[in-house]
Amino acid sequence: MADYENLKLMKRNFTVDQGYFYMFDEAQDNLLQKTDDGNTSFTYPFDTLMTKEVLSAEFDGVYFWSLEEGSGSNDMIIKQWKIDNYICKLQKTFNFVESGSHKYESEAFSVEHYHTTLDGVTASGTNTLYLNKYSDHYSMNFTTTSGDPLTLHLGPNSNGEEEDVEVNTTISGAVTIGGNTQYGYTSGDKVNYYTHIWMFNNYNGIDSSTGALYKIDAYTGDYITKYPGGAYKDVSAATFYNVDSFTDYGNVDTLAYVKGTNTLFIDISQPTLPYYGSMVMDNVKKDEATLIKIYDMVMDDQNVYRLQQGATYYGYDYAWTYYSYQLSSLDSFVTSISLVAYPAIIAANQVSTSDIIAMVKDQFLQPIISRLVYFSDDNTLGEITGGTPINTDSNGKAQTVYKSGTDATEVKITAVVEQT
Repeated sequence: MADYENLKLMKRNFTVDQGYFYMFDEAQDNLLQKTDDGNTSFTYPFDTLMTKEVLSAEFDGVYFWSLEEGSGSNDMIIKQWKIDNYICKLQKTFNFVESGSHKYESEAFSVEHYHTTLDGVTASGTNTLYLNKYSDHYSMNFTTTSGDPLTLHLGPNSNGEEEDVEVNTTISGAVTIGGNTQYGYTSGDKVNYYTHIWMFNNYNGIDSSTGALYKIDAYTGDYITKYPGGAYKDVSAATFYNVDSFTDYGNVDTLAYVKGTNTLFIDISQPTLPYYGSMVMDNVKKDEATLIKIYDMVMDDQNVYRLQQGATYYGYDYAWTYYSYQLSSLDSFVTSISLVAYPAIIAANQVSTSDIIAMVKDQFLQPIISRLVYFSDDNTLGEITGGTPINTDSNGKAQTVYKSGTDATEVKITAVVEQT
């Protein structure tokens, strides 16, 4: 398409499952399913009519979740939905109502959710489940913050059967459940569960001068705690995903949200909420100053889908009538190369030299290693004497030497790095 639109969604929310894009449409009262070229593949009518626009959507592997404004000016509502027999059925509704302690104004939230598989055959009628990971998650014995048993969703199995079970205790590499499984499962069948809701609130309690990240029990909707900070204010897109982009941490389950031109990744397992890292994005117009708003965000495999109403391509800004996705990648690639000279001024005597250093980094501000950098200069009398191309080292640095010519003039040195 000439204007680079793809999904052409009518509403400002979306999420992804197995290559399909989903959007809550309160005007049509259905959950719309589209392919990535914008074709509608299915619609799931709601069993409960929706009266408010959905501001953000999430999918946790089993359930869909929606965020919308409440009836009051400082109220919010989060709902849980599930597709059942071709109907999108409401499961839970959590109302966050203004009080003397809290006001609510939010455009972004996410659900903390985890995915693993069964380790070995699980016969029907058993009460012990061996899991490939998370069997001792957070050392909290698989209970919710309120103390209620955590619910695991098992399946579907090869017959399409699935069920919910409640965790009783944890043992080495496994959990025991209350009661017994209704169906049998093979090794590798899916196990999904969720724990908390994280809502980005433009109020810290009732203080609107800064924001706060609210932690909420995803089973009861009860308020747990909040983390105040300006970084959590005016956030319009967030998601939760297992990311492998940070070499110091390996695979991590992280809460990710958009702030300016960056996606920030929070370690929610720590009480201080430190960041794993940050990823730069291209949501800025050609003037290099005006931000393009990201309304919702989804991560799927190594793709980051950003819901926008416009984009910039090849030096041109495009405004869209509808909402479509823009892509970022969780795979490392070159996004910046900086060049410095030490010293920056040398004598024009064909003897003096300057160390030329190029720093190559990816979208996470991490160094790009073992990538060839080609150096060149525009002075016919001076020359690059330190070699070119040069491979970047473990710090993403490639270094060469420039020797001066005999004319006293400005010299332009260029460094070019290959993307692959």
